[in-house]
Amino acid sequence: MLLNLGSLILIVLMTGYHVYDGLRQKWESARNGFAPAVALFSGMAFGAVGAQTFDFDLTVTLSIAILFAIVAGFLGGIGFGLQTAVQGALAGSLGAMLGTLTGSLYYRSNNVVLVAAIAFIIISFLLQKLADRRRSNDSRRRNETATPLKKHAPAGTVILAICAAVSAASIMVEKDQIRVGSIGAPASQTAVFDEENDLQVASIDVSASGFTPAVTEFKAGTMIKAVFNVKPNSGTGLKLVSSDLNFSAELKPGQNIFLLNNPQPGTYELVEPNKAYKSMFTVKSVK
Repeated sequence: MLLNLGSLILIVLMTGYHVYDGLRQKWESARNGFAPAVALFSGMAFGAVGAQTFDFDLTVTLSIAILFAIVAGFLGGIGFGLQTAVQGALAGSLGAMLGTLTGSLYYRSNNVVLVAAIAFIIISFLLQKLADRRRSNDSRRRNETATPLKKHAPAGTVILAICAAVSAASIMVEKDQIRVGSIGAPASQTAVFDEENDLQVASIDVSASGFTPAVTEFKAGTMIKAVFNVKPNSGTGLKLVSSDLNFSAELKPGQNIFLLNNPQPGTYELVEPNKAYKSMFTVKSVK
């Protein structure tokens, strides 16, 4: 969690620097897309890290990421006119949606946060180098000619608005179909033996992506302790049903502990009937 929070703070600080630098210098080339570009990549990075930080809660992550990106984009562009400010806000919101969606697809991992943070640092460095070059070009043009800059057509603003609207509508419509945390999730695991209590212990996460891992391997002859950790984004009214084990139980938020005595060799299927989640317990004989 410390890495996640540190990465979010880093993104906010670096974005703030870009905004401050643009407002302080007021170099004309920002009209060509620098402010919207900063907002776009800042929103993407914030959304990707936020998705990993807020336990794949898309509503919370999208709300925070979009708000951050809109503020950053608007402030970063307002020094160059209202049109640039609107473009920055739209680009930022689009980046926040794309970043949140991408970050949500990956299983929760520090690697995802590190990649997002490092990529943002590299892109920020390249954008700053581009800013310095264009600032130098602006200064040279001002010395050579007094010709005023042409106003930009609103086509870019319209395109950004359409992209942001389509992305928002698509996420809202397909929100329940997004298999969050599905990329990189472990497919199977082997239960850990608790010598002190003479138990086989296994933890299975229940989230919007289903049961993770989907398959758990046990050994026959020793009691099983299965802990189902129900995540906030998994929904309500969940049940755990197994016709193979002949039981049905409600799943509440947090830890749900089930004990199975003297398991026999075989394969046992467990399902959540409302969402069609499936998990498999494989009990192997001891040789």
